[in-house]
Amino acid sequence: MKLDHINVWTDDLAGTTAFFTEILGLEVGFRPDFKFPGAWLYGDDTTPAIVHLVETPPEKGGTGPLDHVAFKGDDFDGLTERLKARGFDYEVRVIPNTGDRQVFFVAPFGLKIEVNHPPEDT
Repeated sequence: MKLDHINVWTDDLAGTTAFFTEILGLEVGFRPDFKFPGAWLYGDDTTPAIVHLVETPPEKGGTGPLDHVAFKGDDFDGLTERLKARGFDYEVRVIPNTGDRQVFFVAPFGLKIEVNHPPEDT
C-alpha cells in the first residue's frame, strides 16, 4: 500500500491551483474527464498526481477542505472482502479514461479513504 494523493475541495479553483503551483511548485497535468470541475497537480513527470482539486464548497464540519486521503492498492478483492466482513459500507467507482477502480469508505474515526486499483483486466 502506498500513499496516492490527497483530495482538496475548494470554492476558488483558480486561487487554490495558483497556491499549489506558485508556492509549492506543483504543475497542472492530465485529469480524467470527470463530470465536475477540478485540477490534478503533479510534483514531477515520474509520479502520479499528488493533489486532486475539486471545485465545490468545502463541507461544514467533518474534515473541511480535506475531502479524502487516497492510497494505491494492489488487492481489490481482498480489500472489498475485508470491508464486507467488518460491516463497512463502501462504494466502487471506475475512473473515466483509465479504467482504474476506486474503493471509497469512511474510517471509524470519520476520515474518507479512497484506495485505487489498476483496471480489472490487468
